[in-house]
Amino acid sequence: MIDIPMRRRTEPSQPTSEAVGSEGADGSVQELPRRDGPFFRKRQEPVPSPESIVTHASSVMQRVAVTSVSEIDSLIGELERLRDFLRQESVRIQREIEGYARLSEEATKSTKIIAESVAQWKNALESIAGRRTELR
Repeated sequence: MIDIPMRRRTEPSQPTSEAVGSEGADGSVQELPRRDGPFFRKRQEPVPSPESIVTHASSVMQRVAVTSVSEIDSLIGELERLRDFLRQESVRIQREIEGYARLSEEATKSTKIIAESVAQWKNALESIAGRRTELR
């Protein structure tokens, strides 16, 4: 068993050590928490006034609001920059698409010209080949 040193305050309303000793060991152990209880209790902090609570709450809310407003302003600025970027990119992509459309038209025209030229050469070669066979 562990021996715990006992601290006792003597108050007029509490029995003295002689009176406790007359009760016996069991009585003193049971009486110890009741007698020394107020001595070990925590001292209560003073309760702040309602005005100071309101002032503190107002201060906290103001700091949170300022932070929130600045974050929202920052997000709005970032979104506006992204909107401008997307508009510029859409104009650039539109120009690219128009360029590819013109290139595709030119490629189609060139392919038709080449196909017509090949057809003419084929006809010319066939007519030359037909003359040679006639001459023989």
